[in-house]
Amino acid sequence: MTDEEWLRAGLADAVPEAPAVPDRAAGARTLARRARRTTLLAAGGVAASVLVVVAIIATPGDGGRVPDHAADRSPTAPVDAGACPPDPVDARTRTGPDHVPDGAASVRLCEGDGGPIEVPADALVTDVDEVAAAVNGLDLKSPDTNCTAELGPGYQLVFAYADGSTVVASGALYGCREVVVDGVERLGADLPWQRFIDLLRDQRERLAPPAAPDAAAIDCARDPASPTLGRPQDLAVAVLCVADGPPAPISAAELDLLLDDLDANTRRNAGYVDCGAPPPFPRFVGLTAWADRVEVRSDCGNGWFSVDDATNSVWRPGPEARALIERLVGEAG
Repeated sequence: MTDEEWLRAGLADAVPEAPAVPDRAAGARTLARRARRTTLLAAGGVAASVLVVVAIIATPGDGGRVPDHAADRSPTAPVDAGACPPDPVDARTRTGPDHVPDGAASVRLCEGDGGPIEVPADALVTDVDEVAAAVNGLDLKSPDTNCTAELGPGYQLVFAYADGSTVVASGALYGCREVVVDGVERLGADLPWQRFIDLLRDQRERLAPPAAPDAAAIDCARDPASPTLGRPQDLAVAVLCVADGPPAPISAAELDLLLDDLDANTRRNAGYVDCGAPPPFPRFVGLTAWADRVEVRSDCGNGWFSVDDATNSVWRPGPEARALIERLVGEAG
């Protein structure tokens, strides 16, 4: 049995099949959201045991290399890449096979060069070779490539192998949008980034979250980072922040009301929204069931909130939600 077959069998035994997708009615959305907030301790404990590291823990760094025949290895159990390195690895000066070899047991998303990102707490241990293929399939960067001069977030995908070695793919979501592996530059950093996110979301669907998130851990003063897996509709706990002052707590029932209103009153491609309201503007800051940090910020008082910059999605709260927001603003700070 291969490592992937072993893991898939373990996940299938540990976690029951996911329930059917709820319809779009507000009541069904609320029930589904409450179910996601419930910590399934029994299922979580069994599922987590499937992912326990029983081989060597690989620590990202400039040490071990991966032989090009890594695909021939058949590790007996999955290997977790461990914690992200304290600083991004310099992928331009590393040497190796110039691509990500097959056979990695796990891959972890970490901070890279550029702006900060929200780093997920869990590593991907299923379909890891699909992320490697997304990197290796990118076109090589040519010497005459023209790049833009804007800034943006950076990331690193740290692939861990059963022999304790790691390979790092360093991506930039700005400029040339290159991905660097062992000094070799490819173009198209968005593709492996999104492939990792999609696969980790799929993996999470088979597992219970490790623990219930704690709203008391939310810090209004923390600088925001670029979102990865966290989405506003997946918030499990949240507070309302005004500037860097103390947060206003939001109850579970209030959060359900706000998220139902957000779902009903969010529009994509909203275009430019004029605003004459003065700052400071409120922000909803919260955590998903997997502890992904999410911010929903206002750029116009209580009138509208930015939900997704990539799609220019804007939430205009309805009367009941706006009245709740106004009360929370009065309680914050």
